[in-house]
Amino acid sequence: MKLFSLRGFGVSYRDRAGLHPALQGIDLDIEAGRHLALLGESGSGKSTLAAALAGLLPANAVSTGRLTRPGFAFEPRPGRDIGMVFQDPGGSLDPLIRVGDQIAEARRACRGGRRGDALALARDWLQRVALPELHSASRKYPHQFSGGQKQRIALAAALVSEPSVLIADEPTSALDSITQHAIVELLRTLMGRSIPADRAMGSIGGNRQDAKHLQGFPSRPRDEPRRETLLGGGLTLVFVTHDIALASQLADDVAVLYQGRLVEAGPAERLFRAPAHPYLKALLATRQELGNQAFGGSRSRRFAEIDSRDFSVRIPQAAGGAGHG
Repeated sequence: MKLFSLRGFGVSYRDRAGLHPALQGIDLDIEAGRHLALLGESGSGKSTLAAALAGLLPANAVSTGRLTRPGFAFEPRPGRDIGMVFQDPGGSLDPLIRVGDQIAEARRACRGGRRGDALALARDWLQRVALPELHSASRKYPHQFSGGQKQRIALAAALVSEPSVLIADEPTSALDSITQHAIVELLRTLMGRSIPADRAMGSIGGNRQDAKHLQGFPSRPRDEPRRETLLGGGLTLVFVTHDIALASQLADDVAVLYQGRLVEAGPAERLFRAPAHPYLKALLATRQELGNQAFGGSRSRRFAEIDSRDFSVRIPQAAGGAGHG
């Protein structure tokens, strides 16, 4: 079933100088229960597309074309029907309110109910996202948690209202590689999926993380019911990223954006094994060129560059062999 359908969809941002296009001519269908990665470099329009899907475009945004939501029986509401997780979890958490209260109020704002019931549900979700020191965690403030723990809290706040869609906008890019891996595994566990061996961290030009780094993360027993039943049915995930390795782990489908246009879309396995568009080929080549530097204990600060004229790839050489950002 199509949850979202876009035809000729575009978004421009208005300022005093006029309109500045961010998306142009997007034709895309998003199926219910699937995991879609919006893949592209910074400035490709993927975050604008995610905001449009969530109904969170700013006031100065002007849309063209058509974006319909045929999978919803009513106009979906952000928070209640579409959950959102952002790159900076601290920015979505109120520093002056205990995290348990924040999650509870997110639930009550969207679904109503008594405060006591909402607090109990908040504690249940903190347990589901494997937050340590569960008994005291709900009474703590955001500054008392690490970046990865804040992202777990943000996930709990986004899912507590039982949305049918979760949109995650670069939710791991501000985290170290080990914490990234843990958050990705958490997402897959919450959705009743495990990471296949051939799509594990590092399967595209990187190194697999040792499982000992993930101590304390609850693995799902083989006989445990699929987690999606705990989320009210198969949750649709739209995952914004510039990282091919993360997309290869999370995505059923991939939509590749370049300079505001959709250049390729389809099943993840097919696109990564046999890319058709030269831009996606170049993205995959950047992973190959960077090799094991992309997912090591310390990340390289040297980034592969794609020439927009012919989509060739090169690695900038830094003075003294050091990387630069």
